[in-house]
Amino acid sequence: MASEDVSARLKTFALMLKFGHDLFDAQDVKSVALKAVNDSRVMLGFRNSMLFELKEDKKTSILAQFAQIEVHPHAEAVEKSQQLISVLDFDDTGIAIADKNSYPAIVSADDEVYLVYKFTSPDVSDEKFTFIWLLEYEKEIPSYADNTIKLLGKSVAEALSFAKKSSFGKNRKFWRISKVSKYLLAAIFLIGIMFIPVRESVNAEFILRPKEITAAYAWFEGPIAKCLKQDGDLVRKGDVVAVYDVSQLRYRLANAMATLREEQENLKLEQRNSFTDESKLGKVKLLEAKCETLKIAVEEAQWFLDHSQIISPADGTLVLADGRAEQLAGKAVRTGDKIFEVFGNEMMVGKIMVNESDASILQNKFSVSLFLYTMPEKGIASQVYEVAGYPELTPQNTYCYPVYVSLGENDQSNLRFGMRGIAKLTGERVSLAYYLFKSVILYFRKW
Repeated sequence: MASEDVSARLKTFALMLKFGHDLFDAQDVKSVALKAVNDSRVMLGFRNSMLFELKEDKKTSILAQFAQIEVHPHAEAVEKSQQLISVLDFDDTGIAIADKNSYPAIVSADDEVYLVYKFTSPDVSDEKFTFIWLLEYEKEIPSYADNTIKLLGKSVAEALSFAKKSSFGKNRKFWRISKVSKYLLAAIFLIGIMFIPVRESVNAEFILRPKEITAAYAWFEGPIAKCLKQDGDLVRKGDVVAVYDVSQLRYRLANAMATLREEQENLKLEQRNSFTDESKLGKVKLLEAKCETLKIAVEEAQWFLDHSQIISPADGTLVLADGRAEQLAGKAVRTGDKIFEVFGNEMMVGKIMVNESDASILQNKFSVSLFLYTMPEKGIASQVYEVAGYPELTPQNTYCYPVYVSLGENDQSNLRFGMRGIAKLTGERVSLAYYLFKSVILYFRKW
């Protein structure tokens, strides 16, 4: 046990050293802040993390957020965190803890608890900066978190101060250069930047839908007597959803059976007469053929009755083609008309429609991030499992390639079928010139 404890301590110490080294390798303040909130999760075990800078007017400005490449300063989670920071009482070490019991007006969820650490830049720094590191945990804060964040905070403060100082120094040096030199450097930069490789990215709209969709169609032409289920009901495989009006079908079956019995009696009579009169044998054969034809008519009428109930082909959520059961009742349908669909409840997937002008990104490896219109501040992890080999014509009269992604182990309790949003597809590296001017070249190619 002692050796295991020593090994764990050494591993933690190595992680802290690597953490501090990586921070100083970052190029700017944004990169330092992003590495701080992302790389520290292994050592702090938080659910969410945000890093703020405290300005001289006591207002906070967010620098980075865990698992977010771009910061959204007006997102609900960011504004809630800023409101919480403004009312916190920090102890002498710069630590503050908040939960629903201490700050019920801001912290509403029972499982949310926050560890907040306020720290400043090192004493050797020419300019003083104040930073606030907010960690969100589920239910309780680990016992090691407060000491660990103090140790990591020193490295973060030093790296941020160094990045800010380097940025200021570069700016002052640049403005000492003459105007002609600045213009020349800018021209060289603009020409050279065209050849810089950047990752190709495309934005496209997506919709959440079930992975399995099963449809039921009309067996034959006729009126629907009634619909037994409402749109959105949960159904099981084999449940009766709608039934035909079978009054005319029963009449057809009764008429066919009566005609068949009549001909069968005539056949029996002619068969008895054929024993004494061989000339009756031809009529017997004709009656036998007629009876076979009538049997087919009876079987046909019976088939219509047997298929007068439209049943659910699978388990899931019922989606009526006409929207409501009242609109389906009494409607005359034709053979092959879609009556309803059943959405499978086992798995929800995203369907992304990529415009054919952006389809070059689909030729190589690419990743996808989903952002719902209802929750734009939170990305949904996804995995591509199918890319269509041909485009579809959309209602907007454009051709798009469908891309299907699974949502993995995301919490789908707050998601519903039909939700829409923006999917960000990130592909391999291409030149910046190609990325910027591809659409312009395509436009001139039309002439």
